[in-house]
Amino acid sequence: MKDKIKILVIEDTHGLREVIVDILTFEGMQVIEAENGQVGIDKAKEHIPDLILCDIMMPIKNGYQVFDELSQNIDLKDIPFIFLSAKTTAENVREGMILGVDDYITKPFQSDLLISSIKSRLKKEADRKESLKQSFKTLQYNITSAIPHELLTPLNGIIGFSNLILDPNYKINEAEVKSFVTAINESGNRLLHTVKKFIYYTEVELLLNTKENTETLQNEVTEIGSLILANQGNVIAKKYNRLTDLKHTPELFSAKISSSHFEIIIENILDNAFKFSNKGDAVEVDVQTDDSHVHITITDSGLGIDDKTIETIGAFSQFDRATLEQQGVGLGLITSINLITFYNGKITCSLNKTKGSSFKVSLLLA
Repeated sequence: MKDKIKILVIEDTHGLREVIVDILTFEGMQVIEAENGQVGIDKAKEHIPDLILCDIMMPIKNGYQVFDELSQNIDLKDIPFIFLSAKTTAENVREGMILGVDDYITKPFQSDLLISSIKSRLKKEADRKESLKQSFKTLQYNITSAIPHELLTPLNGIIGFSNLILDPNYKINEAEVKSFVTAINESGNRLLHTVKKFIYYTEVELLLNTKENTETLQNEVTEIGSLILANQGNVIAKKYNRLTDLKHTPELFSAKISSSHFEIIIENILDNAFKFSNKGDAVEVDVQTDDSHVHITITDSGLGIDDKTIETIGAFSQFDRATLEQQGVGLGLITSINLITFYNGKITCSLNKTKGSSFKVSLLLA
């Protein structure tokens, strides 16, 4: 039998609370009562309700304090939360919107309005959970597709070529030794690149989910961003044997971002620009500044993606992987996007008129 929907009602007026309990019980819902904010918090932790109805003006802890405390709890922060208010002023609504409250119901209210609001918020939450479920399935598929390939392929190369060198029955000449060692080196570098992507992604995810170091990091400065940009460009262009394809318009700037994180962002975007374009096609790096921001635009002539495609990119996902063979685990771009957002920057992408894309990274000037 399907479990009843659990509604937590936090209301200090006994008569009104009993009316709400009767309405919801008649609708077949399980109702948990709380006579003040602190009791409501305790019962929310105990019962994990499907939705919370909460008065604003209450003793001990008011509705805003209840919502704020529950939003800090990982098990309770996503529960739909509806405020009950004797009068919903613009100031009340604005404060609730800032906090992230789902809805307001003004007292006195009609029972059908209460029920429709609850059902609407429950459906919205069910849709959110279904979306998360589908995203998790996609993540599972992407992980099982990308990780084995990206780890095993270079390892097979390293082990295979080294076994040939060590095989006493295999007659190997000097040219073959050099060729095999080169292949081992390339496989090792590819494996190192993959492991670094995992490390960067993990570090950034930890960074985004811990508040202790946020203020310190957001006050860090990349002093000579133009030098880092030029160095990264040369390193990556050399990696693809395409130094002549790199076109760089230099301009001095300093940005409000950790230099190590700035390097990660630029490395990831430039690496994609070279990876997904052909030798002989230019990769252009343009730098412009205004009164508050530095704008770095990286343009390539590759496959081409836009802002809509970027919105669908997550960890371990790649652009059009089903039809295109790519190296990588799909962590570079999402790591860069998350870092740019953390430092109050912005990244946009647009399709070029002929082919390829232009990525524009905007960061605060120091």
